[in-house]
Amino acid sequence: MPRQTALLVLCLALPAAAADVRFDGSYRLRFNGDTNLSLDERGYPSGQRQWFEHRLRLTPKIVEITDQGGAEIQASFDILSGEFAGDVASDFRGYGLKERSARNGFRAEGFDFRHLFAEVSAPFGLLAFGQMPSQWGMGMVANSGNGENTTDFGDARFGDIVERILFATRPLVGVLSPKSEFARELSVAVAADLIYRDRYASLLVKNGGGLQWGDAAVEVMGAAVYAPGEGTRAGLYVTRRVQSYAQDAGDLHIWTFDAYLRHAQPVGGGLLLTAEGEAAQIYGGTSHAPSLAAPGTTRVSQQGAVLRLGAVRGRVEAELEGGFASGDSNPFDDRSSSFQMNRDYKVGLVLFDEVLMFQSQNAARRISDPRLFGRPLQGLELLPTEGAVSNALYLKPTLRFKPELFGGSLRLVGSALFARAAQPLVDPFQALVSSSPLNSFGHAAGQSYGVELDGAVSFQRRISDTLGFEAGAQFGYLIPGSAFTQADGSRMPGASASRVRATFVF
Repeated sequence: MPRQTALLVLCLALPAAAADVRFDGSYRLRFNGDTNLSLDERGYPSGQRQWFEHRLRLTPKIVEITDQGGAEIQASFDILSGEFAGDVASDFRGYGLKERSARNGFRAEGFDFRHLFAEVSAPFGLLAFGQMPSQWGMGMVANSGNGENTTDFGDARFGDIVERILFATRPLVGVLSPKSEFARELSVAVAADLIYRDRYASLLVKNGGGLQWGDAAVEVMGAAVYAPGEGTRAGLYVTRRVQSYAQDAGDLHIWTFDAYLRHAQPVGGGLLLTAEGEAAQIYGGTSHAPSLAAPGTTRVSQQGAVLRLGAVRGRVEAELEGGFASGDSNPFDDRSSSFQMNRDYKVGLVLFDEVLMFQSQNAARRISDPRLFGRPLQGLELLPTEGAVSNALYLKPTLRFKPELFGGSLRLVGSALFARAAQPLVDPFQALVSSSPLNSFGHAAGQSYGVELDGAVSFQRRISDTLGFEAGAQFGYLIPGSAFTQADGSRMPGASASRVRATFVF
């Protein structure tokens, strides 16, 4: 039975009097202002200075709750999405974020069908099936991209989507004593996925005026979570992924191991201490990689980790976050060691989301020049970071404050990002044409990204039980480090990014 038909049958089976029908959604409007970056020694520009974008997302739900469990059917789709006025980014030959180079905000391309899935809960466990978001831990590896105003800076805009069958249960409840707290606090889940869309695969792709089959990626997942309290949980997430790229462009077979931990501890005097961390190891192999030295299988071994320490007292919250993403100073050998955090995991406005994103897109554009090769290298689309944190060691202190003004609806955030590259920041194009570890400007590759300063102010108010809004502004400025030294020995000029935001949630 097709997935949509099965969901419809389940929907009709719900008692009409007991079902709660909801039509949630959100509308976001953004005005963005960025530095028009010079991306290489020839001055190729990023092209965007000021532009408007928006998104209208609808999330209808049908929910039934009974004494024995419940059922929920949920869909999600974007009616409008994308830029609709202002500058568009330069042409990068289709590599990286193509949405930044087009005005699709009022076109059919802005429509996106995202989710349609059902969850059925019973005393023995939970069954979920359909097209749904994928999320784990802090979202460093698997991130649903759902929600509004979930990050201090920037927006979650992508989301990992899978065709999934999942079963979750508490396996020890029937084995240990019914009074055993450990049995009630330990949950396990298993799932089988067909990847609909994430950073490395897209099941359907647009080609001209229609859709065609793209990458075929299947994944099996197992997870265990121990949650002894509301503010404490620990878990392990393991996946095995096998992927065939479209047009016989190679394969990917990897294991992912991801551990997550969170604990919140009140210590008296109204002070709450929190600690949260996630660490991942990815290993395997791929034949879909832009390798010239070893055109066979490329070995994959990548590591990433994030740790947050926080303290909350009254209206003040202090946080210190540190992160690591392994790098790769030789993009054309037989090893792939550059870890990319999820594109929706945000740590600032400028460094990763603008500067490194555009520089990596420009490298792919230059390598795809038909004067270099008869056709683009296989796997070239993986070079752009698309805003993900990659090849990085960073430390980010943050201070948040909600003054009593306006009843606590005002929120102020200040943050500093100290970052350096885990491996020298080598530009793939420069490495290819010069056989030397050079950066995007043709200078010897450095490792210091510099310092980024970010600030935000926002006003949030709940109008009714179902309607709320947020308005505010964000600004970031990057003071470049040695990784951005230009060919003449001078540093790349400072870069800035600003966002004026309005979000309505209903």
